[in-house]
Amino acid sequence: MSHLPFDQILIFVLFITILFLILYFFRRKPPLKYKAVQKIFTPSERKFFIHLQQAVGNEFYIFAKVRAADVLLPVSAKDRSRWQSAFNKVACKHFDYVLCDAKLSIVAAIELDDASHNRADRVERDAFIEWACKSAGVPLIRIKTAKNYDIRELRSFILRQCKVSKA
Repeated sequence: MSHLPFDQILIFVLFITILFLILYFFRRKPPLKYKAVQKIFTPSERKFFIHLQQAVGNEFYIFAKVRAADVLLPVSAKDRSRWQSAFNKVACKHFDYVLCDAKLSIVAAIELDDASHNRADRVERDAFIEWACKSAGVPLIRIKTAKNYDIRELRSFILRQCKVSKA
C-alpha cells in the first residue's frame, strides 16, 4: 500500500478548495438593480398631504413615510433576542405621516386609512401599531381617505387629538 506524500495531499486539498471557490463565485447571481420610484405618494396620499399641509403646516413639520422604528423602539430588555424580535416587528412598518413640533420632537403619527385597512392582515397590523403607539405614548391619529377634506375640520380634529394625548 503506497502513501501519498504530505505535500501532494496539501496541493490536492488546495486545488479542490480553489476549484470550489471559483465555482461558488461564478454561480453567484449578480445583485438586483434598483429603479427610481417616480412618486412617493399614491394619489390619495398626495391629496391628503396637500390638505394636511394647509391644515397644520404652520403649526407642525410634516414628515411622510416615516419608518415606525424611527418613532417607536422597544424598551430595553435583558434578553437581546426578545428586544430584536420586538424591533423587527416595527422595523418593516411605516407611518403615512409624522407631525413634529419646532424642536422636531414627535407630536403624533398619522395613518391615512383607505379600503386596504379592512383586509385581515391590515386589521392585525393596525391593531399592533395602535398598541405600540399607546404603550410608547405616541398619539396615533387615524383618518379615513375622502374625496375632499375640510381644512378647518381637519386642523381642529388633529389639534384635538394632539391635546387629548397630552392631557
